[in-house]
Amino acid sequence: MARNIEIKVRIPAGHDVEALLENEPDVRDAGVLRQYDVFFDSPRGRLKLRLEEGRGAQLIHYEREDAPVLRRSDYRIVEVEEGDSLLALLDAALGRIGEVRKKRRLFQRHHVRIHVDDVEELGRFLELEAVVDDAHPEEECAAAASDLLRRLGLHEVEPERLAYLDLIAERRS
Repeated sequence: MARNIEIKVRIPAGHDVEALLENEPDVRDAGVLRQYDVFFDSPRGRLKLRLEEGRGAQLIHYEREDAPVLRRSDYRIVEVEEGDSLLALLDAALGRIGEVRKKRRLFQRHHVRIHVDDVEELGRFLELEAVVDDAHPEEECAAAASDLLRRLGLHEVEPERLAYLDLIAERRS
């Protein structure tokens, strides 16, 4: 199982985080992704099938606490060749609980994945995922994410505690 230390914050109106990232040393622009995440009923954690425009699909299972802080996320990702067929199978077997559509601009800084997400129904968010491994322990990952939030002027923005799926459900209710 892989692990991230992650945080998500809403980007305030008028805050050009992408321009700031383009001027950050050691930040690489990895392009724009259009993602459609379909979530299924799961007895533990979250299970989603991610379909990406122009790419394959990924089945992703993750477990993390819903808390407005830097938090640990344990996850597994399996590449899938027949995304549409698996979507139909999972719909029939487990039942769909929701979906999230977003345009994601992906940046990378060393072991930190930086997502600038435009999420349908919700707006713009910055999500940081610092990859924990032998070379990057959890404490170092937390420090790297905190430093990047500060450098981008978002360290005083209240972090989101919920996943996009839950924020959409909350908005609809």
